[in-house]
Amino acid sequence: MLPFTFMLFFVVGFVTVLVDPLVAKFKAAFSLGYAEAMLTQFCYFLAYFLVSLPASRVLDRVGYLRGAIIGFVTVGLGILLFVPAIEIGQYWVFLAALFIIATGVTMIQVVMNPLTSGLGSPETAPQRLTLAQAFNSVATFIGPLLAGAIIFDAVTEVVPAGEGSATTALRVLETPCIVLAGMMFAVAGLFWFLRGKETVVRRETAHWHMPSLKENPRLAFGALCIFVYVGAEVAIGSLMINYLGLESTLGLTEEEATRYLAFYWGGAMVGRFIGSAAMSKIAPSKVLAFCAIMTTALAAISGFTTGPVSAYTAIAIGLFNSIMFPTIFSLSVKDMDDQTPAASGLLCLSIVGGAIIPVLTGLFADATNLHLSMIVPVVCYLVIVAFGLKCTNGTLENGYGRIR
Repeated sequence: MLPFTFMLFFVVGFVTVLVDPLVAKFKAAFSLGYAEAMLTQFCYFLAYFLVSLPASRVLDRVGYLRGAIIGFVTVGLGILLFVPAIEIGQYWVFLAALFIIATGVTMIQVVMNPLTSGLGSPETAPQRLTLAQAFNSVATFIGPLLAGAIIFDAVTEVVPAGEGSATTALRVLETPCIVLAGMMFAVAGLFWFLRGKETVVRRETAHWHMPSLKENPRLAFGALCIFVYVGAEVAIGSLMINYLGLESTLGLTEEEATRYLAFYWGGAMVGRFIGSAAMSKIAPSKVLAFCAIMTTALAAISGFTTGPVSAYTAIAIGLFNSIMFPTIFSLSVKDMDDQTPAASGLLCLSIVGGAIIPVLTGLFADATNLHLSMIVPVVCYLVIVAFGLKCTNGTLENGYGRIR
């Protein structure tokens, strides 16, 4: 069963990272501003905020494997909606389809961590999750490469403006969408076949209540950090193709830029291994603070320079992003004891930063330029620097577990 759970991590990473190339694709096809183009990420990550808790309730009723089936079918249906959306040629139809896809991805996300943790002894759960996350990282690396090889070369063709121009520019997506949707339905069928073999006991969630943020300042600050981290990471990844296409950076075509986007996400894959080794000898809070300082510096350098320096410092941010999410997560739930599941739910809701921060970055880019829009991620990373330093010096603690 464990190898099949790795498939969940792969699919979530693969589908999510494909949204980044769509930002550049829709911007060109519909002649959008940066903020308008970022609505793709807004609709995608909004689903995490709206669907996470209902998905947990559904999971309590139907179980992990049936929950995964619902997730894959929903993703497949959302992908298939791209086909009529292409013929309609309206941006809002694509946004609706993306929200449906993200709803399915959220269901899979809710399934995959507890299912993987429960397939074996609790002592070896971290190793299983680390291995599973490697499949997620591989997917985020190859996704942009496939996007560039399959679809971006056609999108860059000159299409006359006017009625039907968006449909013409995006029709190249039809066959890949049908194939990808078919794969989602096939995986759903596989999990339907495996549904009777579920052995993981689900933890009852009906009596959970949200912990007090006032009494648990570390959790509150951590939720803010998850919000700004996801937002900064998604904003940079979403704008990377356009950023590298600027004459003031590398002047790449969209197809060429997707290969560099793969290195941005590939850096996160490499960084996870380096960070894991570093945290075996150095306190995680110190590693987090160091990585946040590095991302702050890299984003600032990229925003205020030009040419290869500007481009490669932006790409290098992915390397130091790598350990942030799991480290912020684990530091935030320290001393939460039996409130840890509810605290984890709050942190997952904070992923909605991936909907808000990219739009703010796009607005800033429209008002100034892409280089100066890096100021938004810089501010986000400074928040994480403060969190890491406060956790390191012991001035930020949760009260729940210590006062019981």
